[in-house]
Amino acid sequence: MGSPTKDIDVLIDKYLTLSESPENRRRLALWEPEFCARDQWHGRPIAGEFRRRGTVPLTVDFQNPFWLQLFPTNLVATYDEPAAYLRFYLQRRIYAFEHIPDDTPLDGAVQIYLGTPFESSIFGVPVHYFPDRDPIIDQMPIIHDAADLDRLCKVKLFESGMMPQARKLYEGMVALAGGRLQIRFPEWLRGPFGVALYLRGYQEFMVDLVAQPAFAHTLLDLITQARMDWFQARATYLGQPVPTGSLFNDEIDASVIGRRHYREHIRPYEARLATFHKAISYWHSCGNIGPIASEIVSLGCVEMLDISGWTRLQEVLESLDRPAPRLEIRLHPVRELQDATPARMAQTVREVLETAQRYDVGAFTLRVSGLQPHRGLAEDLAQVRLWLETARREIENWAIHA
Repeated sequence: MGSPTKDIDVLIDKYLTLSESPENRRRLALWEPEFCARDQWHGRPIAGEFRRRGTVPLTVDFQNPFWLQLFPTNLVATYDEPAAYLRFYLQRRIYAFEHIPDDTPLDGAVQIYLGTPFESSIFGVPVHYFPDRDPIIDQMPIIHDAADLDRLCKVKLFESGMMPQARKLYEGMVALAGGRLQIRFPEWLRGPFGVALYLRGYQEFMVDLVAQPAFAHTLLDLITQARMDWFQARATYLGQPVPTGSLFNDEIDASVIGRRHYREHIRPYEARLATFHKAISYWHSCGNIGPIASEIVSLGCVEMLDISGWTRLQEVLESLDRPAPRLEIRLHPVRELQDATPARMAQTVREVLETAQRYDVGAFTLRVSGLQPHRGLAEDLAQVRLWLETARREIENWAIHA
């Protein structure tokens, strides 16, 4: 009988062969060497490249339900078994490189990412797993009063929640890779505000900020300190320095979080983390951050800011009183790609290019992410290729005539 992981050796060989290709060298040359600790690519475009050369890297990313059409697997096992995780990761990256002609490179690394419940699970919030979709966090709060805050202080941060899985996956994948790939341990990505909402409950915590702000800020302070302690434990475990940090803040949306609210209740803790990490490599929210973008950028060390499909780019840029950081401009996945005509695609790209030039943006990447199965595998892939072809043509034409 052959080895049960022989296919993984074959996948690693193929991945490494593609990594050395001229096409991958072309892609890598578009990005800074640093990375964001997600299984999806969130590379930073080289500073000033849009201003100097009109260069705009393009990336597209599918969610796991799409990939399951191509590589059927049980996601419960994927989040628990090193071989299953590594196999699924390599299958996705190889297929995307060969069939989706964007600018996402193969960087010789495998980033472990355990989903949105990861950080809150460390404090004891239960996680629910499914064979055909990513894990979700339990909706029942675990923080009810000050006594619960005392209990949180006693949590063994590097041993609880999903941490045993993280260590099992990491150590198992290091053994499977045999030094041929860099296996990257998960990072704490969720911002303090988001974790607080999951521990306390969304409605309860929002009320706390008004009715008992001292309690709310004690929780935020505890979470912020816990993140810093966790990263110190991670550094000791890996024998590596604390990395620059990312802040994933899908819970921050201007429909419920105003500018003053962000400045008073969220920014102070993100500023502490920015000092601790030395920089925020990527600040992300899938919500609308237009009214608070200037407050985020005023942290002073945000190296790349996410502009989601629910945020108006012009509103962000006209609000800034300093040069914009590098931007990841993410278009609405359905409206601007999956249901878009070629004319709509072209118009959207032109509008982004013109706005970026008008506000003297130095560098940005144009991205469509969060893609789910829509009209069937073949048609979905064809639409992605059409968007990439249309966007490249518009960028090339704009660069010639700018």
